[in-house]
Amino acid sequence: MAFDEMYQEIIRDHYKNPRNKRPLTHLKAVENPSCGDSVKVEVDSDSHQIRQVSFDGSGCSISMCSASMMSELLSGKSVSEAKTLVRRFLSVIRGELPPDTLDDLGDLAALKGIVELPVRVKCATLAWHAVEKALETV
Repeated sequence: MAFDEMYQEIIRDHYKNPRNKRPLTHLKAVENPSCGDSVKVEVDSDSHQIRQVSFDGSGCSISMCSASMMSELLSGKSVSEAKTLVRRFLSVIRGELPPDTLDDLGDLAALKGIVELPVRVKCATLAWHAVEKALETV
């Protein structure tokens, strides 16, 4: 399987089988008015440790798989580590850090090609902006 095909399969899997997607009660919602994607994020944590990041919403495969990958990556992390990971991902997608910066973050590496698709950047970052807002209150 070619490298790009592997990434496409990872994205497809997270879209069809999203992790940590469920109805939410306490949430931070973010929408992309240009395309209609909507993501809500809930962070279950104390002031130091994240127990679970969950999301709900609808949208394109990139926004939904990015939310799924984000919820998997951040669940179980310290609040400080999660904030660092959010900044790191957003910096890569904005082109401020090299795409290979995502290589050690598991499935998230499948999204490093988004840097080459500016029209999809908002899709990939939607859930990350929501969780960034949620982490401000932790």
